[in-house]
Amino acid sequence: MTLFCAYDGAMLRIGSKTLESKVLLAPMAGHCDLPFRLLCRELGGVGLASTDLLNVHSLLRGSPKAMKLAATCAEDEPLCMQVYGNSADPLPEAGLWAVDHGASIVDINMGCPVDKVAKKHGGSLLLCDVDDTVRLAERMVESITPATGVPVTAKIRLGWDDDRIVGPELARRLEQIGIAAITVHGRTTEQFFKGSVRLGGIREVVEAVDSIPVIGNGDIRCADDAAQMIEETGCDGVMVARGALGRPWVFREIHARLSGEPVPPPPTRPEWLSIIERHLDLILEQQDERSALHRLRSGISRYAKGMHGVKRLKESIRAATSAGDIRHALSAVRAKSASGTRPAPAVAMA
Repeated sequence: MTLFCAYDGAMLRIGSKTLESKVLLAPMAGHCDLPFRLLCRELGGVGLASTDLLNVHSLLRGSPKAMKLAATCAEDEPLCMQVYGNSADPLPEAGLWAVDHGASIVDINMGCPVDKVAKKHGGSLLLCDVDDTVRLAERMVESITPATGVPVTAKIRLGWDDDRIVGPELARRLEQIGIAAITVHGRTTEQFFKGSVRLGGIREVVEAVDSIPVIGNGDIRCADDAAQMIEETGCDGVMVARGALGRPWVFREIHARLSGEPVPPPPTRPEWLSIIERHLDLILEQQDERSALHRLRSGISRYAKGMHGVKRLKESIRAATSAGDIRHALSAVRAKSASGTRPAPAVAMA
């Protein structure tokens, strides 16, 4: 479905913060490190990017893994740091730590369905006791926003399962205690990532609040998906997760559509190769060669989806033992294209 409709401006206001785009990069475990956030920002259209999920205990004791996940820089702004835990954990202290270390927004994870988060520390577990969760969120807001001006937001799911749909009630009560925005993934915890996102469920959350923005999340892979979600739910913005993996330029496409501008074409073959190499450069600048090898060897299939004639490139990057091997593989494809053997360019994914 292709939708052509007018939207109320390109900006999104969350508490005291005004975002230049309504398109947000979701917190994704194992993916939203600093190099990837910077790459998405450089390609355009990102209103807000989030860190990976941050365990409050690891954060406060300064564990190396947590510090790597929370790493930021001047170009990584505005930044949301997402913390997870339950009422027994020091979430307010972790939220203040996040503000002191560069967070423009602090988000409470109430939607992660992964067992190690949801069944032990928080995440979707918070959907099972609305009263306790609202009290926890209130402590977060009272500890952070009056003292720092930084908004506190929440990312939720529709409920734990179909018998416990609490999203609308939870969103309404979170607004009442000062949560500045709600992001809702349109599935239950039990669904995990199966089935289709429930746009009707997102709409119910939108209708439950009075004035704070609701950001829709789930199954957004292209500009049409984002436009359809806003059209059918009335949400104020969209958060892109898996749809950005291998397609970090998707934000500029969605932002253009929501701004009423022509959607830019997908990258050409040379541009596509340059994006992969830029990702490599950013990882090497911010982390190390081992991290670069891991990220690109595991991520090349996503980058190559929709791109024809790159089987050898994928094989070469998967077999790479150094950053130089990856550069050599990219250069070989450039040389082949320049010689006149030019497979079709990358195409937009539906």
